[in-house]
Amino acid sequence: MLLFKKIRFFGVDTPTGVGTHCTETMKALSALQIENIQIELIKHNYIDQVQAAISNSSDSDVNIFFFPEVYVKNLKGTNIYWCVFESSRPNPGYEQWLQSFNFIFATSHWGRKSMLEFGMDGSKIFVIPEGVDHRFYNPFGRSLNLKGIKTKFLMVGKYEHKKGYLEAFESLRIASELNPNLELHTKSDWINGVNSVLHPEFLELVRQYQNKFKISVYSGILSREQMRWLYYSCDYFLHPSRCEGWSLPLIEALACGTPCLSTLFGGHSEYLDFLPEANKIKTTLKPVDCLTYKEAVKHTDGDWGQWAYADVNELARQILNSAAFANSSDSTGSDYVRRFFSWDLVAEKILGFLRTQSQRPISTTSL
Repeated sequence: MLLFKKIRFFGVDTPTGVGTHCTETMKALSALQIENIQIELIKHNYIDQVQAAISNSSDSDVNIFFFPEVYVKNLKGTNIYWCVFESSRPNPGYEQWLQSFNFIFATSHWGRKSMLEFGMDGSKIFVIPEGVDHRFYNPFGRSLNLKGIKTKFLMVGKYEHKKGYLEAFESLRIASELNPNLELHTKSDWINGVNSVLHPEFLELVRQYQNKFKISVYSGILSREQMRWLYYSCDYFLHPSRCEGWSLPLIEALACGTPCLSTLFGGHSEYLDFLPEANKIKTTLKPVDCLTYKEAVKHTDGDWGQWAYADVNELARQILNSAAFANSSDSTGSDYVRRFFSWDLVAEKILGFLRTQSQRPISTTSL
């Protein structure tokens, strides 16, 4: 018998990033309809909701956090931090995480390995991946005859240096000198609530390269149906990211049957075992060099870890080869990620972990 009665998620319900991670996991757990277990969302920065949760917490609760909140020490029960970070070094404060939380969920074996390399206790760190909506993101609405004269590459993700946009644009410029039938389609805006903004630096990048190859820019709050259409509409998902915590757009595109060219440094390596060698972007590990990232992730000792930087000439060669042999769909990748990385499986892994731990419940008040 499961000894816990309530699972609280301290997160957000926004339609991107951590909001998807939080809400899709909750939906999958709820769908299992486990009797006598209550599942609850606490918006992590809503003080009234947090205070009510603290007042009502008990030793039989499970509290799962998506941010390393300082108020965790006031909650009874088993406290878990489901952490995501985007360089080879965990985010600042990692030295204290296991003083506040009973366990850490890493979204990938890469993430767990990174934490171990920085001295964290591996006996308290467990890999629980994120997932994909395997029912909605599927290849069955994708045309079998998509490939035309033009080869369309798609990038999705807010514009940051980490995403590898600089490398992508330059590689496509080089490749377009030999093949003028290459196109880049991007959804690169920053989305915050109901607002969508294109970064000035991205707009300048488009301006610099718009005469080198065709660039189509999408922006705005797109529905899931519109995003699926975008994945269906292109020949390849281009993913030269220097590092990722997970990359929901990449796994969604793969689930839709869109082949990819991708780096493998970061949490997204967790679901790319199927990827053929020709589609793996070659990279060189170097220290993080992005001032914006350094200002946001405030390590004080001068070490921000490493990123994997794509070789633009090698990527240009891969782009040309992909254009020459483009297929309309990649059922291998779709079958793999939809089978092994659904949100349903995420929910089952969480319950399996908690079932094991419930035989010896722990309270953070004893730490």
